[in-house]
Amino acid sequence: MLYKDLLQVITVCPFCEPVANRKIETEDNAFLTYSLAPYHKYHLLVIPKRHIEDFKELIPEETKDIEKLLNKGVRMLEYLGHKEYTILVRNGASVGKSIAHLHYHIIPSVMIGDINNNVLNLKIMTEKEIN
Repeated sequence: MLYKDLLQVITVCPFCEPVANRKIETEDNAFLTYSLAPYHKYHLLVIPKRHIEDFKELIPEETKDIEKLLNKGVRMLEYLGHKEYTILVRNGASVGKSIAHLHYHIIPSVMIGDINNNVLNLKIMTEKEIN
C-alpha cells in the first residue's frame, strides 16, 4: 500500500490512536515510535500525546518529554551505527505535513531535499518489515 492510499482511508488521527505495541518509548506527554512510511529503514517519530497541530501550542512539560525522546531516538540510531541524522518538524499543511498532529522525524543518513516531492508515494511497511 502506498502512503497516499492510506491517507485516503484513515478516519481518525493515527497519532491519537496509536497501536500500543508500536511505541518504542513513552514519557508522560509524548512517545517515540517508528514511521510506517519511512524515508529510511530506521526512521523514527516523536509525537506529543495531546493532539496539537502547531509547534507554538506545546507546553513546557511536552517540550521536556519530546527533548528526552529525541535524545533517546538519536542514541538508538547511533547504537545502530548511524552517526548522521536529520531531526525534522513540519508546521502547516503547505510544507508537506500530511498528518495534522505535530510530530518530529528523526531520520538517519538521509539528505533532506526532494523528500517532500515523493512523500505520497512512499511505501507502507509490511508486517514482516516492521518485525
